[in-house]
Amino acid sequence: MPLLINHAILHTIGNDEGSSVFSEVELDVDSETCTEFVGKHVRRLLHNAGAKEATFQAESGVYPLVKAFQKGELPFQAMARQLCERLAQILEGNEDIPPADVLVAAFDNAGKSYLAILKLNYAECYTHRVLQTEGGGMGTQIIKNSTVLPLNAGKVEEACLIPYDPMILRVFEKPHAIHGESIEYFSQLFLECETGISKKDAAETILQVADTLNEKHFGRDVELEARVKCALMEEAETAEAEGEEEILILDRVAERIFPDEEELRAEFIAAAGEEGLPRELPLDKPFAQREFKMQRLKADNGVEIKCPAQLFQDPDAVSLENHSDGSFTITFKHLRRLES
Repeated sequence: MPLLINHAILHTIGNDEGSSVFSEVELDVDSETCTEFVGKHVRRLLHNAGAKEATFQAESGVYPLVKAFQKGELPFQAMARQLCERLAQILEGNEDIPPADVLVAAFDNAGKSYLAILKLNYAECYTHRVLQTEGGGMGTQIIKNSTVLPLNAGKVEEACLIPYDPMILRVFEKPHAIHGESIEYFSQLFLECETGISKKDAAETILQVADTLNEKHFGRDVELEARVKCALMEEAETAEAEGEEEILILDRVAERIFPDEEELRAEFIAAAGEEGLPRELPLDKPFAQREFKMQRLKADNGVEIKCPAQLFQDPDAVSLENHSDGSFTITFKHLRRLES
């Protein structure tokens, strides 16, 4: 079932009082331009691993607006305007938060209904302007446009995706200075929700923790690096098989990495906790396979190796030999075909 945009509207919010402009007309969701632009941005909210999961706080002012729209008690246009008025109040007087257009869209995808809120900070680009010269001819000049909307979805810094059932938000944001303090205003002040760790951040953090322990106890063991990645992929597969598609249990990962070393398992879990990792990580099987499948090595002489991490778990495929001078030899066995 294709993505279906039901409603969309674009408001302009600024830092100065009275500078915001609230549209009284929805976007034409039947136009090709609107469908392409809105669709590109909401798909990123659906699939990007950089999003943090979040839930509304009890006192959130956004939550009752979304629920009222969901129940048909508040029209889309009225709901979207009230959302953007809340955001505009936060921007007023806070010059560190860039002005922007705010896109609010209601859409269906794969049988589920969603609301998306995207703060589209302006980009700069150069274009041309054709003018009539004093002599009556035509001339072309280069001009700068400073209020271009970001077409590349990766350029959107603050946004959220709100599914109705269950209402577990996906939030993108970056901190900005509010009264001299750097805070994530989009989730804390606007949405008023509690955020967790994103898949991307969880993956990076757990690899950093494992790398620190590897350096401390094994002097950078290549086989252990690969074992960590394999453990994460295997645990994600196990979780999916047990009906926990997006939950990865950290304790079970530690058991796979250090099956016979209880003290190292405890140290690994403790170090992960100190870095803010929960005992249950939001890492599903497709993400784990994509992020941890390959092992990359780079030697000081410029040699780079990239191969599946699972090969390092098979002595019939790869063998490593450590030498007294700190170097090592990697042997790949039974290669049947090489392509340059």
